[in-house]
Amino acid sequence: MGNTIKAYDRISDVDVIMSVIRPQMAVGLGNLLLINSLAKPVESGANTQAQTLSDTLTSEEIENGLLLRKTDKNTGAVYREYKNLDAVKIDYADNEAILMKAESYFTQDNHSDRIAILDLPAGKEQEALGAFWFFNWTFAIMAKSNDDKTALTTLSNIFEANKDHFLVIQTNDVSLLNGLQGQNYTIGLKHDLSEPMDAAFVGAIATLPVGSTTWKFKTLQGISPESLTANELNSINKVNAIAYTTVFGKDQTTEGKSLSGEYIDTLHGIIWVKNEMQAQLEKLLQSNNKLPYDQTGINMVLATATQVLTKAFEKGIILTDDNGKADYTVSATPRQQQSAQDLSDRHYGGLSFTYHASGAIHSLTIHGSVNSDTILQ
Repeated sequence: MGNTIKAYDRISDVDVIMSVIRPQMAVGLGNLLLINSLAKPVESGANTQAQTLSDTLTSEEIENGLLLRKTDKNTGAVYREYKNLDAVKIDYADNEAILMKAESYFTQDNHSDRIAILDLPAGKEQEALGAFWFFNWTFAIMAKSNDDKTALTTLSNIFEANKDHFLVIQTNDVSLLNGLQGQNYTIGLKHDLSEPMDAAFVGAIATLPVGSTTWKFKTLQGISPESLTANELNSINKVNAIAYTTVFGKDQTTEGKSLSGEYIDTLHGIIWVKNEMQAQLEKLLQSNNKLPYDQTGINMVLATATQVLTKAFEKGIILTDDNGKADYTVSATPRQQQSAQDLSDRHYGGLSFTYHASGAIHSLTIHGSVNSDTILQ
């Protein structure tokens, strides 16, 4: 048995213990992915075939700001996470589209501590995204605009099927979005393609605490507001797209809806509740040597779910009712109501909950009366 080495003692009546607190990786629901579709086989910045790339980073790559690299061998897609714009420039020095989006993203006040870029062969979007779906990102934009309605519909449908990530599409022609009406998890932006409103939009808002903000009224750094007529704005609102314009001297984003007409903050809150519920209940299973299949274990499941919903209420995701209480219900059916098959499989499916999403005021109508001394003849 080895000897335990202790620090030397210094004669003193004061003992100072120092702890180094380092920045924590931003793991949340606001990180950005750039989808970079390539017509030829995926290559690195040094023109090395993706198949030869190592998932292990060199000390030089780490020093230069590359945080993660992973290759999907089935599609050849390469996923990378970068610490800052300078790190992106090393691999994409000649890619103006990616650099423009990355620069806009990191210009925003609320950008994350990373940006992800997925190089994938064109036509392999579904397979490549599936390989990296649960990596550290929630919002995706395209490195280059795409006016192929069939391709956009396919991409949008991937996000709609999973219901836990957002696709942000920027176009200067809102008719391109007509076929995507009803999509909860696709966001449409109307803006000139010479400016990366999509990257700025995510960078300015997505990392703000879920439940604390609406997506309307937000100012985007480096993006020029468009001068819109009332008819033009109505046309944009009609397809549930979002524009960037000036209202009473302030540059701001408009309505803040996804293409279904549902508000982004409501959907973002749903994703948060789903993820947090899953994470905390998984932690409950992992942290107990045995979660008994009796009322004690069921009560522990119920308590964990209640804690998640209470936290959601505190974050502003769940509405406050007329009595000042959180507007949610949660219940767990007892063991005797579970099926024989569930008991045999050690599966519990008796937990359910409902909550009323907290909305926001986006417009006002004010009624005023004026008392006048003028007598009209």
